[in-house]
Amino acid sequence: MSIAPLLLGQDKASVLMTDGYKFSMAQAGFPLREETFYLTLRKGGPFYIPFDLAEVVRGLLPAPPTGKEAAFLTANGYGMTPAMEAALGGSLKIWAAPQHSWVTAREPILTITGPSFLVSWLEPLVIMLHYPIQIATAMVGGERKFHATCSDEVNIIRAVQETLNLDGVAILVQEDTYRDAVQAQAETIREVLKGDMHRAFEVGLRAATCMEQHRIALASCRFVGILKTSNVYGAWKHYMTPVGTTGHEHQQRWGRDEDGFRAIRDMRPEPPSYLFDTYNPMKIGIPAALKVIRENPHRPCSLRFDSGNQDEQLRLILKELHGFGHLNTPVNLIFEDGYTAEKTALNESGLEGLWPVERRLYGYGGYLISAPSTSACNRDAVSAAYKLCETGGRPVMKFSGSPGKESLPGRPVVLRKSPDGAMIAQEGETVPGYEPLDRFHGTRVCTTFSPRTQALVERLTADKVALEQGN
Repeated sequence: MSIAPLLLGQDKASVLMTDGYKFSMAQAGFPLREETFYLTLRKGGPFYIPFDLAEVVRGLLPAPPTGKEAAFLTANGYGMTPAMEAALGGSLKIWAAPQHSWVTAREPILTITGPSFLVSWLEPLVIMLHYPIQIATAMVGGERKFHATCSDEVNIIRAVQETLNLDGVAILVQEDTYRDAVQAQAETIREVLKGDMHRAFEVGLRAATCMEQHRIALASCRFVGILKTSNVYGAWKHYMTPVGTTGHEHQQRWGRDEDGFRAIRDMRPEPPSYLFDTYNPMKIGIPAALKVIRENPHRPCSLRFDSGNQDEQLRLILKELHGFGHLNTPVNLIFEDGYTAEKTALNESGLEGLWPVERRLYGYGGYLISAPSTSACNRDAVSAAYKLCETGGRPVMKFSGSPGKESLPGRPVVLRKSPDGAMIAQEGETVPGYEPLDRFHGTRVCTTFSPRTQALVERLTADKVALEQGN
């Protein structure tokens, strides 16, 4: 049974089946530039790989946009340029941990190289691979009882069972329970925001196990009054508004926060949003965002909080914006990264009288999508991530403001040394005593960096320090 259609909910992906910011970043980026992204699970493990992941990824590639899809994108500010359309037809080079192999936390599970827009577009669908990997790992470990939120989750579990040739797997389907739980979560948000649902948007496509689960969740969100989502396909199907501007990859692509912020400001007519935690939020990102805002103080824009100490970041931003009339400056504050109703209530209380209520916005991901599920196999359980690691031949890293979220540079692959050695190396690198990962390898040891990987990390860390010092 092919796994890709089960993740998609249909035989072929629609070009809309991604987050809105993938389109805006390509509009203000380099859609045909060759780039490499990698998938990893940052905690837990070891993990068992049940499928030929390269084959699955090729099954997730999108069909060309239909006339109606293209019109929907244009109407919402995400119209595709000729370069973006050409990128979708580009070829991919994929390295993947072989079927029936084992990988450990933070190791690359697969790397995908190809045109920037295409390999970036794949992110939410590729991240969904965490689900069958977790299911397979649990089955190999002896688990035979699973919970499912939708029929496609059931089919994914059965596909893994069939691949492993196991008997006695029981599945408890709880679609109605899941739907009601999502609605209950959305209602707590509505209560905290005092009915101002225009300030809330759903950003949980990357927290979903499959498109069908996300469809169910979006229906509940819409019923409660959340009418904006990062899922462009979900917005199209549910008469919602797609939202999103940039991610960390945008700043990595441009090399500096300041350059990335100017690109999204000057290359799109829509109000830009500045995500400032790619390298160092306090020393690099926030100062760069404020500088770009000051260059055009009347242009509406947003400052987006993500990782790191948001209270510390907020104090710096309010102090600086107060210097040029913050109450009259058209700047929205967007809060994301693990937001719940309780966390929102605390934030709203702390900001009372400090920033206009209509300019305090919130994005909710796992709180609306994975938390309502009773399944133990969710994205948060393994911290699944898909990160840019090379752009135009230049290795890059995301550092962020949170320890443990640093990404890998270059084109990372896994090497093994019998009986229990593990190493993250670079494509084409040879290390004496180590060999490429194959289906027979398994390890539980802490993975180390190869000489080339370590050299890249040290060089990029030094570059970040230089940016912090203003060089």
